Amino acid sequence: MKNWAGLAKTIVATASTVEVGITGSSAPVARHAVTEAGGLLFSVAEAAPDCAHLVAPGTRGPALEATASDVSNVPHADRVRGVVHLTGHAEVMAEPVSADLLEHLGLPEGGLVGRLVPDTVTIGWTIERSRSAPPFVDVDAGDYALADIDALGGWQDGWITHLDAHHRDDLRDLVASEVQPVAVVRPVHADEAGIVLREYVGTYRRDHRVGFSRRVRCGCEAVEELKSLVAVRAGG
Repeated sequence: MKNWAGLAKTIVATASTVEVGITGSSAPVARHAVTEAGGLLFSVAEAAPDCAHLVAPGTRGPALEATASDVSNVPHADRVRGVVHLTGHAEVMAEPVSADLLEHLGLPEGGLVGRLVPDTVTIGWTIERSRSAPPFVDVDAGDYALADIDALGGWQDGWITHLDAHHRDDLRDLVASEVQPVAVVRPVHADEAGIVLREYVGTYRRDHRVGFSRRVRCGCEAVEELKSLVAVRAGG
């Protein structure tokens, strides 16, 4: 069974784009951060430029919706792998905000940081998705808060971009017995359990997971696992 809570939290933490706002009127934020429990941190001035001057630290804000999108760096026909929707009441952080967080969010000293702790979490995920699967899955907010971020989150896109540019033939060899001879095979995703390769034949596409022998805990372990898989295939 897929770990939807962990996947949703990973997408929010590493999202390519995040929009925050009242339903029907949202604004993109240039940078964001995520708390250990999955709360979304953002610049109040970016999310609500017209009314940021009306709020103060420690105040409870309106019900907000946030959308985090996971976009592949590898140029696939559909580069959006997943989308997570969060809803809940925002608050303006009253506790001392670290200089590192302010710098990350591009805020000056005293800048207002909003925090959205979600009451509802919904995820849409296109990787390895069957045609009969629902487009979105509801995730328990408590499970989301307790979930771990995937070990390769925030790193895997640079890796699969490198693999696509320099090792596409090796990747194809890993699934050669499962794909059509004329197929084009490109990496689309990687996580701590393995790498997913996408097969293209014209407009047809299919995803193939190549599992690691164990769950990896860092990028170095992922690289070593893939090298072992390629070596086994070459020697076999």
